[in-house]
Amino acid sequence: MALIPLPMQYATTSDGVRIAFVSLGDGPPLVFASNIFGELNGYRIGWPHTREVTDRLVGLGWRVIRYDVRGMGSSDRDVEDLSLEARVRDLEAVVGRLGLDRFALAGVDIGAATAIAYTVQHHAAISRLALLSPWASGARYLEIPQLRAAYSAESVASRDAKLFANILGSVAMSFEDADLIRLRTEAHLHGTSPGGLAAFNAANERIDITDLLPEVRVPTLVIHEPAFPFGSFELCQEVAAAIPNAEFVIVTDNSITGRVHDEGVAAFDRFLRTGTAMGCAARASGAPPPKFPAASTRLTPREVQVLRQVAAGSTNKEIAGELGVAVSTVERHLVNLYTKIGARGRADAIAYALRHRLDVPRA
Repeated sequence: MALIPLPMQYATTSDGVRIAFVSLGDGPPLVFASNIFGELNGYRIGWPHTREVTDRLVGLGWRVIRYDVRGMGSSDRDVEDLSLEARVRDLEAVVGRLGLDRFALAGVDIGAATAIAYTVQHHAAISRLALLSPWASGARYLEIPQLRAAYSAESVASRDAKLFANILGSVAMSFEDADLIRLRTEAHLHGTSPGGLAAFNAANERIDITDLLPEVRVPTLVIHEPAFPFGSFELCQEVAAAIPNAEFVIVTDNSITGRVHDEGVAAFDRFLRTGTAMGCAARASGAPPPKFPAASTRLTPREVQVLRQVAAGSTNKEIAGELGVAVSTVERHLVNLYTKIGARGRADAIAYALRHRLDVPRA
């Protein structure tokens, strides 16, 4: 595969690790904390969520900075310390090398943990924080059913790295797009080794930033993409609920692992410019910002059941037990009903239920 050329530079961390990075475009700086397999690696193979999103944000007037996390991609691979603290040092090195005093910071999936930890340590430097599919506990993240299913084949990686990479990519793509599965496999093989990935995930499992979330004091956007198999509505919601005044948005594009990113780019751009992502899709089409529907007739009977349980203060696990379904099923119902009623999170859903008297079951 021919790799897209990039004007890479290097920054050296305080513990001597060389971090590869690029700075593309002009205008206000937007830094992406590196996700698994590396940001530059994804761009160079043409991965849509990295290359397309970067190019479109550059086209909108942003200076986008991306880098490969230690142990991955074009950064130093043979590194013992892969902890969250070390990953923060990677970000500090890139920011210091570029001389950035104040900038917007974004983090996707695993990179979101790095972005949150960095923000807590460097509040004055961050203008806005945007998080896509974040989580607070690495142990709980690795328990996401699709992720567990994908990594169940990890034992074959030492014998056939390409087979394991293909399995992981196939699950990530929900087995739906052969070309994207091929790209995802290439990103994996270019970005890490079987041993490197195992060490990286072992470090991920030890991450717990639950106590850091209330300390985030900058405007924050949390985006959940239901189509992303390795994401979790519940984990995203917990992050949004714990960060003071965070905005929680559900984006229904094809997700991190898809080709279409109109909603995600629009949400990012609007939030970074105005402080809110709401109404971006509606205003792009000339329509007014979304409002609560006037009645609950759009909700299915099961969605009404779930909404009533939410209004009663039940957790997703409690709702699943009450209804006799899996927690992931409850999450899907919540995503659907939130989208239908225009809710950004549990508080909006409860307000909607109270407004339409759905908190009281009918006799």
